[in-house]
Amino acid sequence: MTTSYHPLAFLEMFLSIRKSAILIVLCFFSMCSTDLGKSQNPIASAGILDLSVWSWNQGTVSLTGEWTLDGTPWEVPSTKGFNGEPMGYGIYQLKIKLPENSADLALLSPLIGTAFSLSVDGNPIAREGVVSHVKEGSSPSYRPRVVLLPTAGKSEIDLTIEVSNWDDQFGGIYYNLTLGTLEQIQTIRTQAIIWEAFLFGAIFLMGLYHCGSFFFRSQNRAPLWFGVFCLMISFRSTLYSETLFLEIFPDVSWYFVIRGVYATMALALVSFAAFVDRLYPELSFRPATYLTVFGGITYAAINLFAPIVWTTTLLVPFQLLLVSFGIYSLITVGRALIHKEPGAGLFVGGTLVFLLTVLLDIIKSHFFWNLLSLVNVGTFIFLLAQSLVVARLFANAFATSEMHSATLEKINSSLERFIPKEVLGLLNKKSITEIVLGDFSELKMTVFFLDIRNFTGLSESMSPKENFKFINSFLKLFGPIIRDHNGFVDKYLGDGIMALFPGPPDESLAAAIAMRHALREYNDGRVRGGYQAVEFGIGIHTGPLMLGTIGENRRMDSTVISDTVNAASRLEGLTKKYSVDILVSGATIDNLEHPEIFHTKFIAEETVKGKIKPIEVFLLTHDSKN
Repeated sequence: MTTSYHPLAFLEMFLSIRKSAILIVLCFFSMCSTDLGKSQNPIASAGILDLSVWSWNQGTVSLTGEWTLDGTPWEVPSTKGFNGEPMGYGIYQLKIKLPENSADLALLSPLIGTAFSLSVDGNPIAREGVVSHVKEGSSPSYRPRVVLLPTAGKSEIDLTIEVSNWDDQFGGIYYNLTLGTLEQIQTIRTQAIIWEAFLFGAIFLMGLYHCGSFFFRSQNRAPLWFGVFCLMISFRSTLYSETLFLEIFPDVSWYFVIRGVYATMALALVSFAAFVDRLYPELSFRPATYLTVFGGITYAAINLFAPIVWTTTLLVPFQLLLVSFGIYSLITVGRALIHKEPGAGLFVGGTLVFLLTVLLDIIKSHFFWNLLSLVNVGTFIFLLAQSLVVARLFANAFATSEMHSATLEKINSSLERFIPKEVLGLLNKKSITEIVLGDFSELKMTVFFLDIRNFTGLSESMSPKENFKFINSFLKLFGPIIRDHNGFVDKYLGDGIMALFPGPPDESLAAAIAMRHALREYNDGRVRGGYQAVEFGIGIHTGPLMLGTIGENRRMDSTVISDTVNAASRLEGLTKKYSVDILVSGATIDNLEHPEIFHTKFIAEETVKGKIKPIEVFLLTHDSKN
């Protein structure tokens, strides 16, 4: 089936993407602003960097340009390693002509792959790992360092960096070295560490929050996978760039660090693929998710268990998989944006920023274009956007839950009009959903029957509509009275009521007296309106009974089964025989807590239908004494 989309949908998608593009441009300008404001950085030429006219008040200097590598001109930094080979051994040299007053200078040494020894004027002053001409005897290690240079009283220095790499795909000096005063270099290093720590903390907390959200509400797995993704990114941030992990654990092996960098990156892709699939399950292409997950897990396993050379050799295929899935996720979310799925605009914007910065980083690492490294900024913007997406999904879910709760509350309120909530309590149930067929409780209660006298004769003079109107207006009088006296209506019997009083029988007698008053007022209104007065009969009996559910699985009802019910019904029938309105059994009188406040009169002993032993019948004559 072909789906046609309205032009407005594409316009909305364009506007959303435009906002993301503006955000990217702002990020670029903010990152570039510092460099634009600095003086032009001097460039090395023929192995010499002339800083004789430089002032350290102008800022630091990047030691870029033409050094010498094993005596031949060589651009630094470079991804070409050692004469075009990533693995090998070489000696980088640069003569630096210093300006006056160049005491207390320091060098910010970045990651140099994968071992180096730094000398000034032939004197070794710093090293990382063990440098060797051959793989045997070498020991890889790298971490950013601040190296204090012995420059006091010197007008120039010879900088020599002996480097070897027998493990990584990138060897040699492939990041800028920065020269400046000790204060300047320490400030740069401190700012970088603070940024990395902030990035780790923010992303790690995002991950914990979303994982916790899943465990407390596990219906949707999208927050779980996004939380895992955040945790993987946060762990990777401590192993790369400023290598904060090594600040805490300085003796950890380089192999552990490098495996952790690539394994967390692979698992981040796996969790992100699962996140996209669970976020928009109806729009995702499941084979693409399976392929990405399989590739990511395979690469993670290789990183953890295979020789380290496999890790670096297979990095390019993994990066292609990462970019391919990024494009696929953009297509998927683009479709979600057209379908106006919640959060799709944020997803597109954040993913565009992230993919662009990753792509720039890949291009920078493989082709050494002079580009800014914005991958950390892109990662943070991306994760912030995705957090907003997940937060919006939760907000929508919460709003939907509130709506369903309100609807359910209305339904429960409506159900209470059919199944009294008192029945739930007496059956020890908190909700109607807990009731099953056959639930019952054995209790002692007072059963209360009320019936309209001569209803057949009254109804013959009324239309069906008038009949229902009359019955409802009549019964409307007595339901509130029953509830006011702690009873509840068990059933409406057409022209009568069956009610139950779980408490002392006194409440049922008080309710009957209140009904007598209410009927008088009701009849006064009917007589004034030209209608016939109405009479009722009430029978009250107290005894043991069983309250429970009967029926079958598709249709059941609550009911009371007991000889007590039959006796109360028979007492109501006897009101016609004795031409009275309220009859009470002797059992009820015997169970009264305050019999002295009621006026009763013994009528007779009656053997009612269904009972062998006669029961004592009392008339509730008139109002209570109190």
